[in-house]
Amino acid sequence: MGISVRRVLFASVLATALLLTGCARKPQEETPAPRSEGLKIGYAEGVTVVEDPNALQKAVDEMMEKNQETMGLEYKNEALSDDGINFTCYIANALSNEYDMFIAIYGDEALTDELFLSGLLRPGTAFDHITLEHSLDPGSHTVYAAFTQVEETDGEQAIHAQVIVVMNFTVNG
Repeated sequence: MGISVRRVLFASVLATALLLTGCARKPQEETPAPRSEGLKIGYAEGVTVVEDPNALQKAVDEMMEKNQETMGLEYKNEALSDDGINFTCYIANALSNEYDMFIAIYGDEALTDELFLSGLLRPGTAFDHITLEHSLDPGSHTVYAAFTQVEETDGEQAIHAQVIVVMNFTVNG
């Protein structure tokens, strides 16, 4: 998957913390940087001192706590079928998750060819077989599975988080 979500979140938290700590400093007179050091970013003008020195740390702590929340993915990458419609597979809502989720599987990268759409799965439940909405030809197919967590607030359902993974569906021919 390239750069992990955890690394991106850590980098964004670090950048925000550095930016916010820069905002807490009093403006200093700009001194020209020696040419040998290269480009330097000067201090912002028109800023004020943070009223509560603990407010910055509290904001960083809250951001870190929110970013620690992750979605557990649990599935086998390979699904097999003899008829192109009924597939033996393992696709689950991991027991470690806090939210119900549904699974949508698409036959194309643009997510327009819907092959399967589940109802909600509670954490700790899984599919060991699925039936597609239309058949796949014999051979190996790359499909896109969207794991979507749903949270309910005041009787309304909303997407909490979503991760799309690539799977291999093979039809024996």
